Amino acid sequence: MKAIVSMSSQFHRSNVKRKKGLPSIAQLKKIQGDFPNVKIVKQTRDSFQIELQLQPSPISLKYDIRITYEKNERVKVFVINERLKIAPNREKLPHVYDGGKQQLCLYSSSKKEWNGFKPIADTIIPWTSEWLFYYELWLLSGQWYGGGHDEYSNKEF
Repeated sequence: MKAIVSMSSQFHRSNVKRKKGLPSIAQLKKIQGDFPNVKIVKQTRDSFQIELQLQPSPISLKYDIRITYEKNERVKVFVINERLKIAPNREKLPHVYDGGKQQLCLYSSSKKEWNGFKPIADTIIPWTSEWLFYYELWLLSGQWYGGGHDEYSNKEF
């Protein structure tokens, strides 16, 4: 009888789906420590939604940002306080997943540049500020200097 109980509990443990990444509470604590003015909009056991303000340079606008972290593995970033403009001679925003929702593209998942084990405070938030910096340059010139894929080749401009 003991062998059956042992096999049963071993079987149970091997079928438990493990979360990928840092627990949302650990991510949130790090963010709050580094960005004390962060506002927690929603929090559950394995996800959260926060808002914070970023200013990429001293002469930049201040942008309100919403970040969602889901199931210890997925993060989404949105600009929420204003409508991002389109640069002259361009038709759409560069490096966004969804221009209407203003969901920013900050990294390539296929290149494994970010995963849930990396602190959002050390990666996603600084990358968001950097994206906004390059966005402001793009507004002036129509050229995207932020790197990434060749969605907007500067040669076409």
